[in-house]
Amino acid sequence: MKIMHRSSAMFLAALLLGSCATQPPTVSAGRIEAILAGAYPDATAEQKRRSVQDDAQKLCSKAVAQPLNPEEAVKVVESSRASIKYPASDKLSGDWKIGEKLAQDGYGLRLLPGGGGDVIPNRANGANCYACHTLDPKEVNAGNLGVNLSGFGLARGNTPETQKYAYDKVYNAWAFFPCSQMPRMGANGFLTPEQITHVVAFLLDPASPVNKK
Repeated sequence: MKIMHRSSAMFLAALLLGSCATQPPTVSAGRIEAILAGAYPDATAEQKRRSVQDDAQKLCSKAVAQPLNPEEAVKVVESSRASIKYPASDKLSGDWKIGEKLAQDGYGLRLLPGGGGDVIPNRANGANCYACHTLDPKEVNAGNLGVNLSGFGLARGNTPETQKYAYDKVYNAWAFFPCSQMPRMGANGFLTPEQITHVVAFLLDPASPVNKK
């Protein structure tokens, strides 16, 4: 099998990270990693890599039972900042129209029919920004788990500094807020650096509907 079934992943994630509520994990991270390795012997090298927590994840898992101390919080931020990679072009703002489609697209790692565990090939993942955020103020199908980003470019401007901030935040939010619930879109390889530049443009470009009054 090339990838764990969603139910297994959710169960193991719950054990590892705990719920939003209160209970600390009852199984150690090392034990869960061993279970994953044994359960999926045919996993690809990339899938095996992703079943092992990085240093920041280990600290954030610990934080479920006990809040991070200042030194640990700094370690999460520093390791997260070190994880950020930039596009080869060094251009951090791309095409807002592509970014708009990414923000609307919740596609990612779909399994082929038949239960074999194979992922549908040749389809780029979406950013699914609207699951948590309001962006285009006219879009009614928007979540409210995250901050309202409508008018983000109007408030922040479209400067190189703001583009870098937005890029880094989408790439790895833990570089700013240790153990944030926002997905680490670039750090976990879900979005490419080029895709993230388009999301940045959707957030900041004056022509984007995000920034229309």
